[in-house]
This record gives sequence, structure tokens and C-alpha cells, in this order.
Amino acid sequence: MSVLVKSVLFLSMFTLAWASRTDVYITNSLEGKEDLHIHCKSKDDDLGPHVLHINETFKFSFRANIFYGTLFFCSFQWGNGPLLYFDVYDQKRDQNKCDQCKCDECKWSIKKDGPCRFEPQRDCSLVRKCYEWNH
Repeated sequence: MSVLVKSVLFLSMFTLAWASRTDVYITNSLEGKEDLHIHCKSKDDDLGPHVLHINETFKFSFRANIFYGTLFFCSFQWGNGPLLYFDVYDQKRDQNKCDQCKCDECKWSIKKDGPCRFEPQRDCSLVRKCYEWNH
């Protein structure tokens, strides 16, 4: 095995060993105080279905892929409404968003018109941003 290959393998293993964990929080903030049914998955993990009562939170943690491929998506449903989807963690969208602020949390507040969270700005202040459901 060449020195270059050994170096790349060592660097990859070192990065994986020291990569920080990312925590995702999903909170039921539905205006009608309805139960929120969620089911989150990635390519490799199925986190199973969960029911969140108003203001309850579901949390999961993971280590992001060093090659920027980590994606967790969830389905959301309340009442007799349609099944809605959203990517609660998209490494390409989320990882570099707050590197300079040293944060490793995605805290989502689920509302009927879409998921919202507070996102760090360049000065590390937080601004609320809401997203549309996936189509």
C-alpha cells in the first residue's frame, strides 16, 4: 500500500473518530395543539414512528459523513391531513451554516405551514427561518 493511500486512510479514520455529534430536535408547535406523528429516516437508519403531543420534542444524534452525504428526512402528519415531508438534516445545507459559531444542533419547531428554526448569522446571532414542506 502506498504512503499516499495510508495517509488518506489514516486521515479518514482520524476525522471519523474526532467528528462531533450532531443533535436534531423536533418539537411539536402545531397551532391547533394536535398530536404530531413523525417518522424519520436516513439512507442507513430508520428511527421509527413517534407521536409528539403539543410542545413535546423528539431528539436524535449522529455523526455526519465526511464526504457530505448525510441526509435525514421525516414524514409529518396531524389530524386527517396529508403526509408531509421535510429534510431535517441535509449536510450540504446544514453543516457549514454554523461552523464559525461552533454549534452542532438543529432545533426544528414544526408548524402547519412548515418547519422553522433559529439559524446563526455571520456574527453568530440567531434569526428565525421557516421552510416550506418538500414537494
